[in-house]
Amino acid sequence: MWSHQDSDEYDTIQGITHIRRSLQVRSNKQRTKTKLLFLARLYAPHIGGVEKHVAQLSEQLVGRGYKITVITEQFDAMLPLHETQKNIDIYRIPKKQCETKLGIWRWLLAHRFLVEEADTIHAHDVFWWYLPLRFIYITKPVYTTFHGYEGSQPPTQKAVRSRKLAELLSHGNICVGEWMKTWYGTHPTAILYGAGKARPSRSPRENSAVFIGRIDEDTGVLAYIEAVKLLRGKISLDMYGEGSLLSKLKSHIENVPYIKYKGLTKTPEIILATYRFACVSRYLSMIEAMQIGRYVFAQWNNAIKRDYLKSFPAVQWCSVSSLPEDIAQEMMYIIDHPEREKSAVHGAQTWAVAQTWEHIADVYESLWQTSR
Repeated sequence: MWSHQDSDEYDTIQGITHIRRSLQVRSNKQRTKTKLLFLARLYAPHIGGVEKHVAQLSEQLVGRGYKITVITEQFDAMLPLHETQKNIDIYRIPKKQCETKLGIWRWLLAHRFLVEEADTIHAHDVFWWYLPLRFIYITKPVYTTFHGYEGSQPPTQKAVRSRKLAELLSHGNICVGEWMKTWYGTHPTAILYGAGKARPSRSPRENSAVFIGRIDEDTGVLAYIEAVKLLRGKISLDMYGEGSLLSKLKSHIENVPYIKYKGLTKTPEIILATYRFACVSRYLSMIEAMQIGRYVFAQWNNAIKRDYLKSFPAVQWCSVSSLPEDIAQEMMYIIDHPEREKSAVHGAQTWAVAQTWEHIADVYESLWQTSR
């Protein structure tokens, strides 16, 4: 970690001078453009929570006068290796080179001019991308956001050690969820849970539910299906997303008229507004559903996901269960007790509408300003 005795050398870096000057000048004054370099494994047009976080944060910062560059993977060979979207420069590591660590490191070394031009580096989970360059550009400020956990099971010792190394070599870090302190031993500089910009909407009267997310073990997709089956048509369920369990999902809902798979959506906030209940278990989707005014049913299938959900600040206003039988029971309770639904939706919505991308950007600016 950075020490106070290094501050004299640190202050000589031109980029740091720019950061300090720009952070003192707010949006109503002329500011020198600070150059930020984000590292993120996936980015738009790929759909996902981290992708949305980085994209929305970048748009906010561009509006505040920052110059943003994003380095990401070329997950689709048809995507250009360099383009500009919404005044954000995007550089993609060729798909073939993303297959190995060495390939990614070689690309970054060949494009180290992007690091040299940046005033600050911020890695989103993939700090290891920057590892070789960390020892070349020793005085370059670098930060990390830890967004989640690897896979659908508790972290291995290797994963914990990797994260601790990233924390040690970063000048500060943001954890998405307080649960990381327990599972990774992380000492966060700041803790976030996400944000949204969905608008409140009147809830439909019918007992309809929607699932939006990845179709895999970690999102509870099969548990939701079994829960709704237990209710025998008292609730309809539409499902959006894609993932490794898609074929299994389709086989589970075959000949079940009140459960339908709808494909992929790029507008989850619009979809959420057309249903009474939201079957979602990730922070961003939960926040968006709560902003709209939907009661949330979240599901966990292992201890780390349980703690992930239990640490969510609005957990008191939603249902958190593991087994399909418990989810079904919670659904029937809410249907039979509309006063509980109304009270919970109000509490959740009051909290959720304060979770804005403007606030997220404020936290990042504060991190870069105070953690040097």
